[in-house]
Amino acid sequence: MRPHGLKGEVKIDLACSGVDRLTSCPNLKLVKNGKELKKVTVMRAFAHNDGDAVVRFKEIEGPEEAETLRGVYVAVLSKDREALPEDQFYMDDLMGLTVETLEGKKLGMIEEIIEGLANAVLVVKKDGKEVLVPALKSMIRKIDLKAKLVVVDLPEEIDEQTAD
Repeated sequence: MRPHGLKGEVKIDLACSGVDRLTSCPNLKLVKNGKELKKVTVMRAFAHNDGDAVVRFKEIEGPEEAETLRGVYVAVLSKDREALPEDQFYMDDLMGLTVETLEGKKLGMIEEIIEGLANAVLVVKKDGKEVLVPALKSMIRKIDLKAKLVVVDLPEEIDEQTAD
């Protein structure tokens, strides 16, 4: 989420699951260049008509201070994230995991995750080749974070033979 100063409020490009989560999150931090600046509490948040969110933080006083926050991210640090149910995962937890087919053929490692589409897409790379795997339950059969492994069942149109 990237904030923009606006009348003492902060307008955020929303890259999460919605404004409702912002108002109920007790562990929000402002982060810039990988460094935590301060913990913040959401007093008010609503979706703007352009798809972004407008947020008022208790700790931000006036438009001048909000303006100084350009380029700052609103984040929940990994150590402060809520635990997810057994079959759900944070996208960044998948980075670097090995991907293999049901038959045990290694396709490579997840090096990037493309979001903002109908569904996320895992970018799996090996030996200069790339396979794009839609993050769908029908294709991702198993995720084992401890073993650092993702098992996929790819249709014929998407396999290691059609990789770039």
